[in-house]
Order: sequence, then structure tokens, then C-alpha cells
Amino acid sequence: MGKPVPVLRNRFLTTSSLIASSWLALSGVASAADLPVMTPPAPLPASWAGFYLGVHGGYGWERNSFSTIISTTPLVRIGGVNAQGAVFGAHAGYNWQQGRAVAGVELDFSAADIRGDSSPAVQDFGGGVTLTQVSSDNISYLRSARGRLGWTPTDTVLLYGTAGLGWERYKRIDTGVVNAPGVVQTSVGTTPLDRFGWVAGVGAEAMLFGTNWVGRVEYLHYDFDAVEIGQQSISTTPGNNFGDNRGRQTVDLLRAGLSYKFGELAPRAAPVYAKGPIMAAPATWAGFYLGVHGGYGWKENSFVRVLPTATPLATIGGIDSRGEVFGGQAGHNWQYGQTVAGLEIDFSGSNIKGSAVPVTHAAFGNVTEIESRADNVKYLGTARGRLGWTPVDNLLLYGTAGLGWERVERENGAITIARSFTQTFTVTTPFDRFGWVAGAGVEGLLFGTNLVGRLEYLHYDFGAVESGQSRTSTPGGSVADSRGKQHIDLVRAAVSYKFGEPAAAPARPIYTKGPAIPPPMASWAGFYLGVHGGYGWERNTFKEEIGGPLATLGDVKAQGAVYGGHVGYKWQYGRAVAGLEIDFSATGIMGDSNTLVRDGGHLVDLETDKISYLGTARGRLGWAPSDTVLFYGTAGLAWERYKRLQSESVVNPPAQQTNVITTPFDRFGWVAGVGAEAVLFGTNWIARLEYLHYDFGAVEIGVTVDNTVVTNRGNQSMDVVRAGVSYKLPPT
Repeated sequence: MGKPVPVLRNRFLTTSSLIASSWLALSGVASAADLPVMTPPAPLPASWAGFYLGVHGGYGWERNSFSTIISTTPLVRIGGVNAQGAVFGAHAGYNWQQGRAVAGVELDFSAADIRGDSSPAVQDFGGGVTLTQVSSDNISYLRSARGRLGWTPTDTVLLYGTAGLGWERYKRIDTGVVNAPGVVQTSVGTTPLDRFGWVAGVGAEAMLFGTNWVGRVEYLHYDFDAVEIGQQSISTTPGNNFGDNRGRQTVDLLRAGLSYKFGELAPRAAPVYAKGPIMAAPATWAGFYLGVHGGYGWKENSFVRVLPTATPLATIGGIDSRGEVFGGQAGHNWQYGQTVAGLEIDFSGSNIKGSAVPVTHAAFGNVTEIESRADNVKYLGTARGRLGWTPVDNLLLYGTAGLGWERVERENGAITIARSFTQTFTVTTPFDRFGWVAGAGVEGLLFGTNLVGRLEYLHYDFGAVESGQSRTSTPGGSVADSRGKQHIDLVRAAVSYKFGEPAAAPARPIYTKGPAIPPPMASWAGFYLGVHGGYGWERNTFKEEIGGPLATLGDVKAQGAVYGGHVGYKWQYGRAVAGLEIDFSATGIMGDSNTLVRDGGHLVDLETDKISYLGTARGRLGWAPSDTVLFYGTAGLAWERYKRLQSESVVNPPAQQTNVITTPFDRFGWVAGVGAEAVLFGTNWIARLEYLHYDFGAVEIGVTVDNTVVTNRGNQSMDVVRAGVSYKLPPT
């Protein structure tokens, strides 16, 4: 009787469970109207924050409104180039989002085929002889470094404005055709020019199909101001006045693009702690900011030039300038405890002007000349890293360094006084000069708001920017220009608006440290500073036909050491790592062309290149196969300051004379390369080894006569291998 009991009991429990379940189900149906309705959580809004890479294409229109006099008897002018053509390229940037507001920075690089001609200018010399001249522009490259500020009317649409620094590489092609009875001769001169100015525009972006792909359409206006050399002449007797109109060069661009925005950031490698007691949040300097500034600058250019027409020998030089500056800045700070690091770009209009002391000298016969030199700095710009310390929450002390730029106009003037006339003649030449900039400043949070006030000092150093000539004679001694050095010292005040929570308000709860939790993986994300050194090889393949009979000179090969510093920021998305980096290097890269001996050994020609500085602004994209190793590719804008030394020796024993002309150039092009980084000993120190290829295109002036090449413009490139070490600031 005892064995069947468990069976009966199990059947009883099963029957009871079924009855209870049925009753609950019926009861639930009866009372469903009395229960609250459960709705799924609302989806998170789409985010525009993050790093992105993309491509674009479009169409551009250039207008260069200059008018240059090519003949005064009768008056004949040439100028007014209108050009148009396609553009295509790539861009990289980063967005920060706060509510509906989106702010960011972007770098872009475009190849272009924007071409156009002036109207022909015809000179009639009589006897059936005419000269027809045409000036043409061909824009090969465009680039910009810009801040962006926008608004999202919906989660997937962004409307924005943008402004910053613009660059172009264009070729001026001057064509002359001589028509004479039985003779037609065509000469073509090609001159490469790098010009800088400002760029501004508007655009719209849309997220495509709920993915990380973003489409865009945008309009950009580039303004390079007056890029032409201008001449003005005033004859007081008999009173003829004439001059060039230097005009203004602008480019308007419409383009569409497609970008890929990287996803969620990878977790940081810093130790993570469990929550301890809550504490008050300190003020934070981290975030994107935009602002305006104004101040005063002092410029010194210490060159001394020998005047070739002066009898006896006379010199002129030493320009001291001063004036106001005003402009805007954009940047981003990252905060690590009391340490603050950041990147900033700025653009300033300037009224820094000055003149050398005029020199009066006898020229020839009874003619007297009064010569003058003047500088007018119209624009200044920088791209800098910043590193600071907060002794208290609302005060930041910082140092800053990076690449500096100026647009300066040099005015060379001469007043010629003779018995029958007095004539004033001036030549105005625009230059874009680059060098390094460094300084220090202090910032303070204003009234617990997002406004930040600052006072800072900046020192710009452009090195020797003047052309110089030296002459050594046996017998006779030596005469040489002093190329001096050009620098600007600037004091300015500024106010910026920092996006995000008010700078002095607690943006998030902050807890004291509890027990440490192991980090999920090492992280490459963060701000870093470093130094590097290596070796570089330059090749300039131009060839120039000189002398009679013609002989070939050119093909400069140079090599030497490279050393400098770099600064950047990286973002990590899983194993993918993206970033932005700027660097500056001094170099000892120097080399010669072939030595050309002519006229039975009486003439010896040699050309030398000396690369003084290199700089880049690049995007980086890499993959981390392990937590401590990163492989990456990199590409962006490249700059070089190089000097061309043209040497000619006249040998006629026992006499000998050597003339050397030194001309500085700032050239721009593209750079691309690959590298590898490794974390050292589990610390914040990172070693790197990288290869970079710089390409500056054809930087020489080219000449052809009747389709016969007199100067083959070739191509200038550079290969650099360098090692470096960086320190990545630890996360808070």
C-alpha cells in the first residue's frame, strides 16, 4: 500500500498546477484593462559625434581680376582670368555634439582641373610685326583646414557653417606669339605658385538609411586676396601716371561628398574603480570651443641688401613694423586631472606695417635715386598644440607651439630725380611665408559660464625670407647681402565659447575611488606629444638648358638628417584607430646638381637645394592586432622651406669671380606613408617607426620656345624614414 502513494501525490500536484494556471489566465484576461500599458523604450537619437573619413567631388569657378600693363606706348593691358573645372578629393574630421548643436574640425585635400585664360593683348610694332600675349591660370590643388558649427533640425540631418584657412597650388602660364613676315615664334613660361587665404561656406549632411554613411552637399568660397605682382609709376614731368590693378583672386566651389563615421569609441585602458562616496565635480576645460581675439604685434626683418645701382656702394634694409591684429580661433581641449592638452587653429587679419630708412644715392651721371622698402602683413595664421596646468579649477596656464603663416606684401620703391623729370616707381609683391610659432598664455572661466577669457603671447619665427646675393672676386674681395631673420611678437586677448556643460558646473557625478576593476583592453585613444629623428632623401628632376651652345643643368639630389616634434589625438573603435597629427621638423637635407663647365672651362655653373624645414598636417587610420601594437597609414598636407643656391664662377686666370644667389621658397604638396607603434613596458610611452613620402610636384619655372623645352620642370619629391617616441597623456 506504501508504493502507490507518490504516484497519487504527483498526479494531485499536476492537477492543482493546471487548475491554478487556468484560473490565473482567466483572471488576467478579466483584469487586463486595469493593468498599465508597457511601451518599449524610445530609441536613442542618432549621434553626429565621432571621427569620419570621406571623398568628395564637384565643380569650381575662379575669378582673378588683375590688370597688368605690358606696354605704355601705346598703353596695352593684359589680365582678368576667368577659369572653371572639376575638383575631387578626400576629407577627414571629427564632430562633437551637445544636444542639437554640432561642432567640429575638418581637413580636406582636392585635386583640381580649374583652367581659364585672359583676353589676348596685342602689341603692334609696325612693319607687320605683332606680339600677342595671353595669361592663363591652372589650379592643380585646393586644400583647407576649417572649423564647423551646425544644428540638427532632425536627428539625421545637419545644417552647418564652416570657415578657416584655404590653400591653392596654381600655375600661371604666360604665352607670347611673335608674328613677323615669314616668322611665327611661340614662347610659353610656366610659374608654380602656392597661395593662402581664407575659406568659408555652408553645407548640409544627412545620415543614409540609418547607417554610418553620411551624404553631404556644400558650397565653399576661397579668397586669396591680391596674388599678383603690381607696378605703379608716377612721372611728375611731364605727368604721366599709370599702374597695374592687382585685383583679387577668388574660387567658388560646389561639391557633394560621402563620409563614413566611425562607431562607438573603445573603452579606455585606464584603471576603472567602483563607486565610492560622491563628491563635487570640479570645473572642466575639456570640450570644443570657438572664439575671437584682438591685439598688437611687432615685427622685425633684419636683412641688409646691397644696392647694385649705387655709386659708391650703398645698402638698405632693416624693416621694423607694428600694428593691430584681430581674428578668430577654434580648438578642442582634453583634460587629464589638472593637465589640459589641446589642438587649435586660428586666423587673423593684420595691420602690421613698417618701412626701412630710405637711402639716397647717386646712380649714374647726374641722376639721383631715393630707394625705399616697406612690409605690410595682411594675414596671420597658426596650427598649434597646447599643453597646460590648472593650479585652481577656474584658471589655466599653458604653453603652445606649432606652424605659423603670414601673408606679407613687400613694396620696393624708387624715386629717380634727373634734370628733366622726376619719376616715382613702386613694385608690390605678395609672399606667403611659413615658420614656427611658440608662446604662453593664461585662461580663466568667466562668471561660471561657458565663456573663457584669455591673454597670450606668441612669437612667430620665419627665418631668413629674403633673397640674397654674394660676390667673391680675386682680386677685389667680397660683397654680400645679409639675409637676416624675420620674426613677429604678438600680444593678444581673446574670449571663447566652450560647448557642452558650463565650464564651472558639474557635468557629471564624480565619485571617490573604490576597489579597482581590471580594464577590458589597452586603449590607443588620447592626446600625445613626441619627438622624432631620421634621415631624408630629396630628388628634384628638373633640367635647364643654358649657355651657348646649350648645355643641361639640373637634377638635384640631396640627403641629410631630420629631427623635430609632433602632436596629435587618436580615437579608438574596437581594433580600429583613427587620428589627426601635425608635425614640424628641422633638416640638414642638402645636395647639388651636376656641375656644368662651359666656355672652355671659363664658366662653371652649379645649383644646390637646402631643405631647412618640413611640416605636415595628416590624418591617420590604423589597426591594432594586439593591445600594444598599432599599424597605420597616414596622408595629408606637406610643407617645405627650401633654399635654392645658384652659383656661377667666371674663371679667367689670374682673375676669378663667383656669384651666388640664394632664394627661399615655401612649397606645398601632399604626403603619405605607413608606420608602426608599440607601447613600451606597459607605460604611457609609445615608440614608432614610420616612412613618409612627400610630393611637391613641379616647383620650377618652365620655359618652352616653339614647342622646344628650355626648362623641363620635372618633379620634386622626398622620402623620409624616422623613428620617434611619444607620451600619451593618461585618462582621468
